[in-house]
Amino acid sequence: MINPATADRMTETLMGSDGALHHLSRCDDDIANALAQYGPPPDRTMPQGFTTLIRTIIGQQISRHAATSVWQKMVLAGLEDPQAIHHAGVDILKGHGLSKQKAEYIHGIALAVTSGDLNFDDLATMPGDEVSAVLTRLRGVGDWTADNYRLFALLDMDAWPYNDLALQEGMKILKLLDHRPNAKKMQEMAEHWRPWRGAGALMLWHIYAKHRQDASPASI
Repeated sequence: MINPATADRMTETLMGSDGALHHLSRCDDDIANALAQYGPPPDRTMPQGFTTLIRTIIGQQISRHAATSVWQKMVLAGLEDPQAIHHAGVDILKGHGLSKQKAEYIHGIALAVTSGDLNFDDLATMPGDEVSAVLTRLRGVGDWTADNYRLFALLDMDAWPYNDLALQEGMKILKLLDHRPNAKKMQEMAEHWRPWRGAGALMLWHIYAKHRQDASPASI
């Protein structure tokens, strides 16, 4: 459960007097029109730390429902903190719904935390690009995972998970395109959104969710 203080922080970050979506609306009329039509996106803030990162990895390339099911199995087995996951090992993780590859990724991240190589408190004090650099050094963490962690856990309003298919579909709807833009085109199209691309991502997911069910990232 998200505590009220965290939820209030997301609301203020997006829609406060200096909110990121207000800034973005002033530089993109389509965002302004979408905000008027659909309202602000729902709060999807996640806690900072290990749990959010591994849930994002669990959610890679599977549905939100499937990712939630895997996580619930892990919680029931007491496999939700770095120490327990480290000691359990890859084979036990596989027995709770993870692929061999994801089990290896999550076990490796647990080892990084228990050894002190990865400190989530340190990440919270770093610029976004540095956060991405630290996270993507971990096996199994690519740009999409790092950007989602930055956006949903750290409220980095310039994080831009451009490889996300739902975001690409949202951009297609927003800009009335004939085809879904690819990753390279997404980067080009959002260049003038800096430093509020993360707010744009939240709005694109929101737009897509109005047209499709289960549109949010699987881990959120």
